[in-house]
Amino acid sequence: MSDDTQKIEDEETNSNPTAPEALVSPEAPQSQCLEYLAGWKRALADYDNLKKDLARERGDMRRASTVELLIHLLPVMNNFEQATKHRPHLDDKAAEAWVSGILMIKTQMENSIKELGAEPFDSTGEKFNPEIHESAGSRREEDREDQIVLEVVQRGWKVNGKVVFPAKVIINGL
Repeated sequence: MSDDTQKIEDEETNSNPTAPEALVSPEAPQSQCLEYLAGWKRALADYDNLKKDLARERGDMRRASTVELLIHLLPVMNNFEQATKHRPHLDDKAAEAWVSGILMIKTQMENSIKELGAEPFDSTGEKFNPEIHESAGSRREEDREDQIVLEVVQRGWKVNGKVVFPAKVIINGL
């Protein structure tokens, strides 16, 4: 090999940016490692946020479906209560045992509804509030203040602190 050829090869090696010496600088691996670490930390944080968002959405969907279920069950519960107000007094022991069984089913259903988060409320003696009461009528009692709930015809229900069924009440006044 001539000296000219050797010089050309040396120049190509020194000016070639793909030469191994040009790619590897002392700071390059460390900065690349720090860049990868930062990217990994961002990906991990994004994944944690995704898990939290999904858990929150699942909770919201669970609460919404529970409220939907309660909205369908509470009228049935109110009908049970209305039926028990008109319970016949029977002399037949078999019929009386049957009625007692029905009342136990009512109690079981009421307990299940309460476990789902519904709370009944009774407003007898309170001032009429259109946000939680629905007037089913009025009557006058002189010894009572106006707009006081005299009787609850049908108790109201709250789910998660929100009224889903207002109480139907008789208020004092004309």
